[in-house]
Amino acid sequence: MTAPLVRTDELAHTYGSGLTAVVAVHGVSCVIGAETRAVVTGRAGAGKTTLLHLLAGMKKPTAGTVDWPSFEPSPPGPDLIGLVLQDGGLLRDLDVRLNVALPLVLAGRTGTAVRDAVDGALDLVGLTGFAKKAPRDLTGEQIRLAILARALAPAPKLILADDPAGWLDRPAGERLLGRLVKAADRLAAGLLVATAEKAPAGLFGESWAMVDGKLVRDR
Repeated sequence: MTAPLVRTDELAHTYGSGLTAVVAVHGVSCVIGAETRAVVTGRAGAGKTTLLHLLAGMKKPTAGTVDWPSFEPSPPGPDLIGLVLQDGGLLRDLDVRLNVALPLVLAGRTGTAVRDAVDGALDLVGLTGFAKKAPRDLTGEQIRLAILARALAPAPKLILADDPAGWLDRPAGERLLGRLVKAADRLAAGLLVATAEKAPAGLFGESWAMVDGKLVRDR
């Protein structure tokens, strides 16, 4: 068996201290591998976003452990974990291609490597024909797909998506989630999607729920 991409044991994170402390994540133990296609649902404030930030190494746990057995360095950098953020908006003065390329350029990639990565990511999400469009000329669905392409461009081995279909209507949201699962398959990457909405039946192999900071396995 291959090593897990990320593994947690009684993982917890608390904001603040004393009487004002808020426990966002409590006692979460889970394993995510390259074959994982999972969705975690829960109301706003249930701890989903904090959990993804912990899994990505963006936050440090206040209790328990999280480790990345398949990655070196550990925690891995953004080129190995594709994190799709709720507020991951596009820069309005850059076209789609440049928006998708920006994290690669900031990471030190140049020339053909950047062009190939951007072309591959736009193809994954179906935006090849929109590379030169400005964000203002895109539909809401296309904007979310461009944000997704930006996270996929480095060909990450783990994709963590925080409400990637936010503010889309149901048909557009389901199309986006379908593309995200197919992209994970193409990249052979593990996938965990957090959403407040119920996911389309049969799209994800595993379904979890976040309730008051605790992770409950639905199936």
